[in-house]
Amino acid sequence: MGYLAALLKLNDRRPRLFVEPFAGGASVSLQLLNDGLVEKIAIGDKDELVSAFWQTVFFDADWLVRRIEEVEPTLQLWEYYKTNTPKTRRERAFACLFLNRTSFSGILSDTAGPIGGRAQQSAYGIGCRFPKQRLIDRIRQAELLSGNVLLIKAGSWKSTLKAAGSLGYPPREMLHYFDPPFYEKADRLYRHYFVAKQHKQLAMAVAALESDYVLSYDVAEPIVKLYSDLGMVPAQVELLYSTGSREKLQSTKELIVTNLTNFPEQNRLWLSKAESLQIRQIRIDNTAVCA
Repeated sequence: MGYLAALLKLNDRRPRLFVEPFAGGASVSLQLLNDGLVEKIAIGDKDELVSAFWQTVFFDADWLVRRIEEVEPTLQLWEYYKTNTPKTRRERAFACLFLNRTSFSGILSDTAGPIGGRAQQSAYGIGCRFPKQRLIDRIRQAELLSGNVLLIKAGSWKSTLKAAGSLGYPPREMLHYFDPPFYEKADRLYRHYFVAKQHKQLAMAVAALESDYVLSYDVAEPIVKLYSDLGMVPAQVELLYSTGSREKLQSTKELIVTNLTNFPEQNRLWLSKAESLQIRQIRIDNTAVCA
């Protein structure tokens, strides 16, 4: 998020509408909105659990808070939400939150197991990432931004683009941020992911946009070639992130594709854990509730 904020400032951009069609944890939209770097946001996600979660956070938070307060994380409840299809928007929202906080690495994909394993013999049990008050505080923080949330679309990225386009903002006042499913190991990370044809469809749509855009991907040769062939040469940006309690930093790389012209000299997208703690009092915690 720090990289994107720097990118907007360097290019003297304060979009009236920030569109994020692959919302996921929506940490980018929320942080930019919280920091006053964008005026309004429109988000969407194909995963019906994720879109229901954000619809509930912004417009039905009291119910979600009550549900968190009354529930106790158990392996049996994890199995229930893992194997059953919620029938209401509220239950989809809670299933999203519950599975994110009780599944390995927060992954909603069918491949992810419960924290602590099914034997629950690990030092870290099923409820170790379910601190009720912290989750409630994050939800209440996000709820405060609801007046600037114009759209939460349940559906494909195409439907989010169409719905956001109908809000009446001129392209010059919009910025689209795309964080699509990564190319590598996508089937292990997402409930909905792309095949090669869908990666190409997205690339063609981004190339045709009249608004500003920023797109991030994993560093995969087919993606580099795809965007390079369209004249949209991606830049490789290094990310630093904390690996755990010892705050050791590891680095990885990500592709950034944008039509903005000025780029930050620093190449860090994420804050280390130590840096995040230093500014927690004045910013939304950039660890997504439902990543």
